[in-house]
Amino acid sequence: MPEERVCFGLIGAGGVAQALHLPHLARASNIRLKIVCDQREELVREAQAKWGIPAGVTNAAALFADPEVQAVVITTREDAQASLTIRALEAGKHVYVEKPLAETEAAFLDVVQAQQKARRFVAVGFNRRFAPAYRKAREILRVCGGAKNMHYRIADPYVHGWGRGYPPGVRMLHETCHVFDALRWFAASEAVSVYCAQSRSDEESLTIRFASGCVASITSSGYATPDVPKERLEVFADGGGVTIEEFVQLRTFGRPEYSPVYRFAGHAHPDQDAGHVAAFHERGEDALYAVRRRAMEDPDAAVPYLNYLVDKGWLAALEHFAESVASGRSPENATALDALQAHRLARAAIRSRDTWEVVKL
Repeated sequence: MPEERVCFGLIGAGGVAQALHLPHLARASNIRLKIVCDQREELVREAQAKWGIPAGVTNAAALFADPEVQAVVITTREDAQASLTIRALEAGKHVYVEKPLAETEAAFLDVVQAQQKARRFVAVGFNRRFAPAYRKAREILRVCGGAKNMHYRIADPYVHGWGRGYPPGVRMLHETCHVFDALRWFAASEAVSVYCAQSRSDEESLTIRFASGCVASITSSGYATPDVPKERLEVFADGGGVTIEEFVQLRTFGRPEYSPVYRFAGHAHPDQDAGHVAAFHERGEDALYAVRRRAMEDPDAAVPYLNYLVDKGWLAALEHFAESVASGRSPENATALDALQAHRLARAAIRSRDTWEVVKL
């Protein structure tokens, strides 16, 4: 491989890595994945064989000791992310770590302190900042003077699906945090208050006010059926606005200099059929609805992973981070401080949910 590629290691070869990070690290034009680490040796060997990774270890210390590794991707469970990030920084590595990064404010601040001491980059996997649909929408909204009123819906079969291994109520910390970061990014402002009302565990409605005056509402449900598109965003600004249906179709309003509709190709895992990728680019939300409907009607149908149908910016976020490591320029990825702000919003929302009161930040 070309020598200019940045040398990476990966810690955590479980489901998230297999579905997302390993395929993207293999595809990335500027990354060379040299070493994979997991406590489960069978996952290490499987990843090596499948993705052509030269080295595999079951102890993170061996990865950190490799002088050739410049950056580490951490895709472990939430309770190990902060400590591994700090160890990687102490070993002189840049870090791309999955969200939420930490589970307590103290742990976030420990990461920030370690980063400042190490003078290395920490990027947190709030990849929606790099989703093509969101980046285009943000460009348009800036022309309109910025977001003034936003509504975000995030809904999936969390309660009866991938969230079954978590205690009730923590979806706010582990999944809705993505929405908090995206709304902060669109608003270009910090939240000053939040109100949260719950209908049942892991299903809430929230209202957020930002320092800029922008307001946002969130509908979050862990009880959706597979045919429901997971995420929808509506934003109103001065003399214009946008709607985005699950990253595949962007509609613009009030801005004749922009196309009224933009469509974006889907995302495909190498192990699964990729027919939807071009279909999303050509037919947008109609193609998305068709795939999701088929998945609901026939659970045995050969459909892609529903959570990873669309381009949410995973590859672009990794390639941009690698470019920053190579150039020494600060990345545009979410930082540890961004992740801390999303965490503070989540904790404030939980307090509001429990007390039925508006919580100020």
